[in-house]
Amino acid sequence: MALIGRAEVGPPPGQSALESVPDMELLFEDIRSIGDEPWKMIVWAMGDNFEKYESALTADPTIDSYDSLTKLPEKRLYRLRLSDDGQRRTIHSVSVEHDVTIIRLTATAEKEELLARFPSRDAVVNLREACLERDRRFELISLYEEKSVKNDGGFETRYGVTTRQKEALLTALENGYFNVPRETTMEETAKELGISTSALSTRFRRGQRALLLNTLAHGETI
Repeated sequence: MALIGRAEVGPPPGQSALESVPDMELLFEDIRSIGDEPWKMIVWAMGDNFEKYESALTADPTIDSYDSLTKLPEKRLYRLRLSDDGQRRTIHSVSVEHDVTIIRLTATAEKEELLARFPSRDAVVNLREACLERDRRFELISLYEEKSVKNDGGFETRYGVTTRQKEALLTALENGYFNVPRETTMEETAKELGISTSALSTRFRRGQRALLLNTLAHGETI
């Protein structure tokens, strides 16, 4: 059975740019490299001044160049290409080598936090050693054996969320129910799904509880 681990692994390439926007948070969507090409990071940025962040990226010695792929009012999607210095600091080649699967990776001016699936404890040790060799922190926050959960039917329900709960949550998300301020109501969402508001409320509560138990609270005592 694989292990799920959460750890601080910073500072990442691009840390200097992040320090110029202390309220910025990055959510890594993809990290890739083809052959000997430099690593590219596809990241969502949110929570601070985008123009200031972009200006800081051009001065960051670990970033060779960047492209703004998507511009939304509250977040932007960037493609960051690492410089030679950034290449030396990245740990993603080690992750690939030891079959470490990234579940979630976020970064702020204060820390970079990794949630990943490790095939063995040796893989955890190898990633730790890679971080230390690159003058990066490695602080293991939690490590536990991955276990099946109720309603776990694979990718579609890997967080314990049923198909109906997922449909309700994604419909509400797409229609702006979770935005601030809200752009739709529970009544309108229920009508679109063809169910009562009471049924929708139940799906929301159960779906959100399953998500929390199997993500943020996974491995914690509840």
